[in-house]
Amino acid sequence: MLLLNGGVDMISSLNNNDTIVINMFGKEKSVRVFSTGDNKFADDGNYKKDDFQLNSKELEVLNWFIENVKIDDYKEEIMDYCNEEYSSWQYADGTHEGPIEIEDVENEINIYAIAINVTKHWKANDGFIYPEISFYGNCKCDEEHGICIGFRDKKFLGIHSQDWTL
Repeated sequence: MLLLNGGVDMISSLNNNDTIVINMFGKEKSVRVFSTGDNKFADDGNYKKDDFQLNSKELEVLNWFIENVKIDDYKEEIMDYCNEEYSSWQYADGTHEGPIEIEDVENEINIYAIAINVTKHWKANDGFIYPEISFYGNCKCDEEHGICIGFRDKKFLGIHSQDWTL
């Protein structure tokens, strides 16, 4: 496990599925870092073993992310996403779950990983832009699909379910 001192330490080497400690909502939190991009494939096109080394581009993106992205800055967007998800729920009696308030966000989501999706062709045929790096975890508003808070080209892309980065 790699412990980062307030974003000062740069990661120069890390294996896929290694754990790092980041600041999340003012607390230290262990998160797993994993690759979903081109680096997870060997030259023959088959999947590599789970503990392969992240490449230099993945490390560059990860270091930028750790240094510059604070999940606390996205509480309002997370709240809006959760409330939109909750608004689609309807119980048999016609009632809905939610809405949540901004102070509920920390208890609404559980980020347990950082997904790195560095790919040669990052724009799908459908025109949908996929995140390069994202917070990845569970959320109460969509327990089946989880949450992905995505970034590409050093910009916030949005929030979707986990399959956005897979």
